[in-house]
Formats: sequence, structure tokens, C-alpha cells
Amino acid sequence: MANKHLRRLIISAVFLATALILRVTMAGYITLFGEAGIRFGVHGVFTIMPAILFGPWYGAVVSGLGDVLGHFLRPSGAYLPQMTLVAIAGGFLRGWMWRLVRGRGVANTRMAVAFVVITLLLFGGYSFARLRHDGVNSNLFVEREARFYEQGVEPEPVDTSGMWVMSRMLIERAEAATYPTTPTRMLTSRIIEITVAPVVGGVFGLALLGVDLIFSKHMMKDKEQKTFAPWNGSIMPLALTILIISLLINFVNTLILMVTLFPGWQALPFTVVWLPRALGAMLIGVVNVYIAAVLLGICKKQPHMKELIE
Repeated sequence: MANKHLRRLIISAVFLATALILRVTMAGYITLFGEAGIRFGVHGVFTIMPAILFGPWYGAVVSGLGDVLGHFLRPSGAYLPQMTLVAIAGGFLRGWMWRLVRGRGVANTRMAVAFVVITLLLFGGYSFARLRHDGVNSNLFVEREARFYEQGVEPEPVDTSGMWVMSRMLIERAEAATYPTTPTRMLTSRIIEITVAPVVGGVFGLALLGVDLIFSKHMMKDKEQKTFAPWNGSIMPLALTILIISLLINFVNTLILMVTLFPGWQALPFTVVWLPRALGAMLIGVVNVYIAAVLLGICKKQPHMKELIE
């Protein structure tokens, strides 16, 4: 047993070293609203692999070490221990989620994803149509705010009678906004959350289904028997594990960056900042899914690795 854990640690260390080398030599940033807001690179997949191969605790340790060592090898601003904690939690969650979804039926998994995709697209489209019908848009409070700040005229509440329930909720929450948030910023953020965000999520879901079908077909091991290796006919579980946790990490890290390193982002609605970062995370995540699938296939073919992989 001790030898088994030692071998896992050695392999995890190799993945970690590879991740650090790639982070130093091949990673970079894209500017977002004046800050280095979107990181790109494929180094992250090598800190993901220990979670996939050996379980949550290996994923947590390697992800945490990767964040700490990666920062000091190639600093990009102040060190934030909060983000290291997020990395540790993300590594653990990837290992846990992989255990949860890897044995699920292919058809059921695809149908569940398709159901969520359709629901998101319909909700986003319906919300856009209803808000437009009710005249709810980001300019609703602009004129009222101008009169308030220039003339000191207290704005009257918007008449929401006859509006869709979500329209009323958005307006009421915006009217209750307090400094430094303004009603316009609050309303803009909430509109994006119920229109743009669900549609973007639905599009990502469609892309995920496409990635699953294309990658699984490309990686088919035996075309005559219609068997796939090593994902039981689909890489959907692997894609869900990597992409969902990446999106969750990206969401939390955006909040941390807004509060700590990039306070200028606080002048913008949260969703305006987060959606571009989420898009970058998903695009990189798709590449990581492909690389992880290849690495997992290679590892499962090695006789000495079979007893080590969970």
C-alpha cells in the first residue's frame, strides 16, 4: 500500500513539474478592462490529471502546489492565498465529481445535458422577449438618476403593474440599490444574468455536446464493435468534470480579483466582467478536455498504471 501511494506521489510530481514548466514558458494573459484578466495556457490540465487518476486528495494537493509555486516562479501581481484555497478546493472537487459521473450511462448523460441546454436557451430567449415587452432595459433609470444628481429630485418608483414577475423583481431590486451600486448598474447586471448568461450557457452546452460527439468518434478504438476507449462511449463525464469545476473556480476567482487586485472592476456590473472570463475558461477547458482524454487513454494502457488508477 505504501509503495502504491509513493508511486502515485511520484507520478503526481511529474504532472506538477510539467504544469509549472508550461506555466512559465507558454502561458500568458489577455487584457480585460485594463487588467490582466484572462489567463490562457494548457498547463492547468496537468494539475487536473492527478485528481482524475488518483482521486480528490491528490487533486487538491497538486492544484494547491501548482498555484503557489506557479505564482512565485512567474509572479503576476500580489500573491493571493484566497486563490490558492480556491485551487485546492477545485482540485478536490474535480476528483470527487469524476468519481460521481464517470460510471453514468452515455445516453442518460447526454440527454441530461441536452435538457439543461434547451431549458437555458428557452429561458434566456423568453426573458429577453418579456423584458423588451415590458420596456425594461439598462437605460430605464438613466434619466431619473441624472435628474436626481443634478436637481436633487427624488425619483418616483417605476409603475410595475401588469409586468412579468421577473420584470417587477428586477426593477424592485434595482430601486433598492445602495452606494456604490446604482440602480442602472444593478439593473444592467440582472438583465444580463437572465438573458445573456442563460443563452451563453446554452451555447456552451451545445458546444459540449458537439465536443463529446466529435472527440468520442475520433477516439473510437474499435469501429466495428462500436466501443470507445477509455470512456465507455463518451468523454462527456470528463468534459463535465473539467468544464463545470473550471467555471465554478473562475466565478469565485472573479469575485476575489474584484475585491483585491482589480478594484476598478467594481465600477462594472459583475456579469460584464465575469462572462468574458468564463468564455476564456470554457475555450481553454475544451482544449484541456481533449488533452486529458488523450493522457487518460495513455495511462490506462500502461500495465503498471492499472493498479494505481482509481
